[in-house]
Amino acid sequence: MYDKELAETKNESKALKKKALITDWYITGSNAVTADRRIVNVDHSGNRVAAISFGPDKVIIVVGRNKLVETVDEAIKRVKDVACPLNAKRSGYNPPCVTLNKCVDCVSRERVCNILSIIEGQSDINRMRLFIVNEECGF
Repeated sequence: MYDKELAETKNESKALKKKALITDWYITGSNAVTADRRIVNVDHSGNRVAAISFGPDKVIIVVGRNKLVETVDEAIKRVKDVACPLNAKRSGYNPPCVTLNKCVDCVSRERVCNILSIIEGQSDINRMRLFIVNEECGF
């Protein structure tokens, strides 16, 4: 198991993120899921969206009911105005959204909303599984 949180340095964290791309199983969360099952994520460096999109043989995505929205537009708004400011703060970054509690489409080097991914389907229907937990999980 590769857990980037166990890394003591940025180089160790980067190495663990790369190793996670070639694992048999990748377990992660997601920023939002739409009513028509589109999976929407925004990443700082892209390691999570890369692993979800390609790499590991199997992907398990777990989300709480708080991440369920109707449309892609609502998903992106939720991600940028809820998840990104909280993730930036948790990670010790300080882009404008941390103070303003909403996205202002900044160009800060500390922004965590660098890569947007919308999964609309998959070519291997057995590769990815989405589990929805009937409680609020994460942000």
